[in-house]
Amino acid sequence: MTMIGAERPETRVEVILGVDTHLEFHVAVAVDHLGRRLGESSVPTTTKGYERLLCWAEGFGPVRCAGVEGRTVSSPTI
Repeated sequence: MTMIGAERPETRVEVILGVDTHLEFHVAVAVDHLGRRLGESSVPTTTKGYERLLCWAEGFGPVRCAGVEGRTVSSPTI
């Protein structure tokens, strides 16, 4: 029996973060566990920028993993 308007159990979103590094800023994209794009953010390569990036990503849900693209020379602390 199907009930119209019945509540569905809430699905927990797991966030996957992809980061493209640059010398003065990093660009990140967050997707959910099904690959749906949740958002994009650009932050400076500073401690505050990294903190802002993590807070932004966690705003979508728990961060399951992150992939970082780029040279380690331009992003030694991320």
